Amino acid sequence: MRDRLVHGTGYWAWRAAAVLAQRLPAWVSYRAAIAGGEMAYLLWPKRRRIAKENLAVVLARPPQDVEVARIARRSFRNFAKYLVEIMRFPRLRMDELQRMVAIDPRSWSNLRAAREHGRGVIFVSLHFGNFEMGGARIADEMPLNVIADELENQRLMDLLVTNRAHKNVHILTPEGSVKRVLQALRRNEMVGLLMDLGPRAKELDHVQATFFGEPTSFPTIAANLARVSGAPIVVAAVTRERDNTFRGVALPPIFVERTRQTARDIEHATQAIVHGLEQFVRGDPDQWYIFRPMWPVPERAD
Repeated sequence: MRDRLVHGTGYWAWRAAAVLAQRLPAWVSYRAAIAGGEMAYLLWPKRRRIAKENLAVVLARPPQDVEVARIARRSFRNFAKYLVEIMRFPRLRMDELQRMVAIDPRSWSNLRAAREHGRGVIFVSLHFGNFEMGGARIADEMPLNVIADELENQRLMDLLVTNRAHKNVHILTPEGSVKRVLQALRRNEMVGLLMDLGPRAKELDHVQATFFGEPTSFPTIAANLARVSGAPIVVAAVTRERDNTFRGVALPPIFVERTRQTARDIEHATQAIVHGLEQFVRGDPDQWYIFRPMWPVPERAD
């Protein structure tokens, strides 16, 4: 009964906030988002600490460093802006998406070159910038199927899934998704995955990869799918600009070698993916929304 009440409250709160975000001028919504991000940074100590510990690794500074705190604070603000954009998402027309998300010719060339192989494309990113706006932008040309965890709030999950389907972005839950993913790749569609799962990666098939000089766990699903299907992997991200438009960047395709040493093939491919993701985070660390521990937390001595 309590869960039902909480989920119902969360669902209607989202609906009410979405109505406001869609009707208010964008600049008003963004100012409200900045204020909300500031409040979350101040009132959410656990996530603030985790964000600072993660960004300390990226910046090679102590978690208590002033610069780490500044970047973490901006990350909370940018995450709040992302939430506002997801609320506004259902009302966005394709011409507005094209105006808001610029993709340079080289990135389009990388995506199209990957798709020309006819085996689909595995599109890999992380919780950064506005990955959903970018996905919707390219889904107009290449249908996109995204593997994503279900929310506990099923009504809210159903609403978000429906909103994305209108933009040719189809959400697949991890359970039983392998067959549907392989079918999508055979149709020469794209399959999207987010790799920065932190502790969640250990619940899945995973390997250790070096990320900003430190080993941590990453899921192997992208490398496994590429190895089985022959589909190339494209590491990409969508970076927020100062005027809240976006720049989409897609790196050259990664092809997974298929030798008799399966484990080595998977490890090498996953490390290549991680190196690509590292480029994006290094350039704009405040756009990485990472509120779960990304690296193992060292045990504290008593």
